[in-house]
Amino acid sequence: MSGERGHAMKKNLIGITVIAALIATPALAADLNLPAYNAPPPPPFVPIFNWTGFYIGGNAGWGWLNDNGSPFCINPEGVLDGDLCDTTNVPGAQIKNANGFIGGGQAGFDYQADVLVYGIETDFQGADINGSVNIAGPGGTSFTASEKLNWLGTVRGRIGVVAWERSLFYGTVGFAYGGVSASQNIIFPAVQFPSSVSETRTGWTAGGGWEYAFAPNWSAKIEGLYYDLGSFSTSGSSVPAGFNGFIGGKNFDAKGAIVRVGLNWRFSGFGH
Repeated sequence: MSGERGHAMKKNLIGITVIAALIATPALAADLNLPAYNAPPPPPFVPIFNWTGFYIGGNAGWGWLNDNGSPFCINPEGVLDGDLCDTTNVPGAQIKNANGFIGGGQAGFDYQADVLVYGIETDFQGADINGSVNIAGPGGTSFTASEKLNWLGTVRGRIGVVAWERSLFYGTVGFAYGGVSASQNIIFPAVQFPSSVSETRTGWTAGGGWEYAFAPNWSAKIEGLYYDLGSFSTSGSSVPAGFNGFIGGKNFDAKGAIVRVGLNWRFSGFGH
């Protein structure tokens, strides 16, 4: 019994000694001017970028115009591609090489809900997307045509997903409108059928892009859009006049794609 009692007393003394040592350590460190252990400071606060807000910016890029329209003839009876019109219906007269610069500005508004971003954007660009075709035929005949997209504007909805805090991947679709011009000429040795047209077309556009917020109020993007402004045509009577009442012309397509980079100033930036 006495041995057990002595063993218990030793355990109690050891516990009391440990507690006393823990209590005395800070005081001893202070007396000896020793640095006391301090937990490392928390990492600095890094605000999360918030895409909600208005923005304005500019863009520049390259565009293409794809034409699948065919030439046509109206004979004196008013029949499209009727009798005696075969020689003017030139095969392979589509304009396939139209391309050029496009650039302008945009403005919009985004609203972020968790990782999803909903927005609307409008933009307007001047363009120099143009191309032409020249086909030589037998006996001195030929066919020429040209087409140009002079400007392009859109009003689009956007929906995107935020990744890596400052990256936004998005899709976009909406309304498109643009100014197009075109000309054509069916040429025979003694007569020609020249004509030209310039008009505003409307249609739709769709695409997608990636936008990155690289500074508190600045973001940069790369974007691709397909646009479809429909089809149009131009036709003309003979020069010199009076060549048996024939009319020659061509259908044109105003469809294509653009790829551009942009820079936006956002009126709100970092924050919760």
